[in-house]
Amino acid sequence: MRAPVLLRYTIETAFAHSAREGFPLSWYDEHGLYWLVRRVHLDLQGSVHYGVEVTVTTEVVGFRRIWARRRNIMRAGSGDPVGEITMDWIFTDRDGQPARIVPEMERAFPGRAAPFRVERLDLGEVPPGASVADYIVPGHQADPRGHMSTAGYLDLFEDALHGARVDTQGRPAVYELEFLQQSLPGDVLHRRLWSSAGAWMMSVSTPEGIEVSRALRQST
Repeated sequence: MRAPVLLRYTIETAFAHSAREGFPLSWYDEHGLYWLVRRVHLDLQGSVHYGVEVTVTTEVVGFRRIWARRRNIMRAGSGDPVGEITMDWIFTDRDGQPARIVPEMERAFPGRAAPFRVERLDLGEVPPGASVADYIVPGHQADPRGHMSTAGYLDLFEDALHGARVDTQGRPAVYELEFLQQSLPGDVLHRRLWSSAGAWMMSVSTPEGIEVSRALRQST
């Protein structure tokens, strides 16, 4: 099973957990407050074949004013580990500006206020020989708020890796992703792909050169 599929399962599990604690999607729409994924670390340990049952557990392991961190564990029905996914989310208002986490949400997850540090994904300078391609954001990659989805960027990364003849189904592997700007269906993005020190990297930017997302994949 591809990494973007596992990431989608994880995000759906997080929203289901939020709804169970009293914060369904309708609560966010009513209050004009939303969670956006800013950082993802996927440590994929085992392969999952079609037809195999997968169990996903999720928990909030930290709050930091406008940030929350979730740790997600995935196992096959046999109990074998599939992967661990850590996600840093930022709380925003209707305009996409950072917003303070509301007290009732902090109370819904007691004992989960451990401090943590949000780290940037430093890919260094894009080399002159990087593979370059344009990408038009399709409508089917939009999330409920109409922006290109988190997993959509991972789809873009894996499609580029396939073009470079990388076996994206190989395990174990680690993926790192960082999201800097939002994109809408119809937007044109520039995708640059290169390899360095045994890892594959991708930088996505607007035609004006504003960086939108970064990604890294490394076999372990």
